[in-house]
Amino acid sequence: MKILKREPSNSIARTELWTVQGDAIEYPFLVYVTTPMPMTPKPEKGWHGIVVTDGSLGTGAMSSVAGYLGMGEMPPAVVVAIGYPLDNAIPAVVARNRDLTPVPWPEWDAPYGQMLGAPAPPSGSAEAFATFVHGELMPFIESEVGVNPAEWTLAGHSLGGLFATYCLLTRPGGCRRYLAVGSSYWWKRPYLFDRAREFAAVERPLNVSVYLAAGDQETTAGFSTSWHRYLDADLWKDYLTVMRGIPDIVAETREMAGLIGQRWGTRVRCDILDDETHGSAVFAAYSRGLRWLHKV
Repeated sequence: MKILKREPSNSIARTELWTVQGDAIEYPFLVYVTTPMPMTPKPEKGWHGIVVTDGSLGTGAMSSVAGYLGMGEMPPAVVVAIGYPLDNAIPAVVARNRDLTPVPWPEWDAPYGQMLGAPAPPSGSAEAFATFVHGELMPFIESEVGVNPAEWTLAGHSLGGLFATYCLLTRPGGCRRYLAVGSSYWWKRPYLFDRAREFAAVERPLNVSVYLAAGDQETTAGFSTSWHRYLDADLWKDYLTVMRGIPDIVAETREMAGLIGQRWGTRVRCDILDDETHGSAVFAAYSRGLRWLHKV
């Protein structure tokens, strides 16, 4: 991995912006690296670390929550939020379609891009992205910033939750803790559920903690209400046809938690958050999830 540019942020406290190039990925990432509050002493074995996806869309949320919780409710942590440069040829809102999804779904790519106003790159590159995160970025952060390799948390929302869970299932033990909220487990269903059954069937114990969450409005009925003004549009009909109907993220989150919890040694908590939607649940889940993950 190469750092192409490194500069302090003038808008997010205690944060540097790194433009980085992976060894096997041809496009750059913008990585936000936020260190703990200055009054918090560094543990002897190093900081805890949190890697969160969709850095271009919500890096301030995780760094703020972890910063305040690190003053007493959890160990102080370095937050590493992975996003994309603003002058990237592919906007961040659709670039995630490529990096956070585990298998290609070409029927999905076109309507997704049309809905968001920019052509979406082909989906299905989560394995390459996971190799970059686990094999290049995290080791570099450990040596450069002083994160304890045994104390990583991987977090994500929506497609980011799909990615975090994919990493858990395909790289068991790659992180100590996982936080996934509003996760897109409907992606090419039953792909990730099949991986979860394989994961659960392994007899070797795994010492990890997993926090899964969804807003209580992330049901088929809830989405039908919040999306009602769009559902008659032809583009949305195409979109939902590919998805095989309006998803029920609450039911799928509970199902995934049940499967993951079958693996011996794996501690799982599943929260359905009252009065929260797909867009709002992430904020409550970051707070509740980080606190629970660091107490078990």
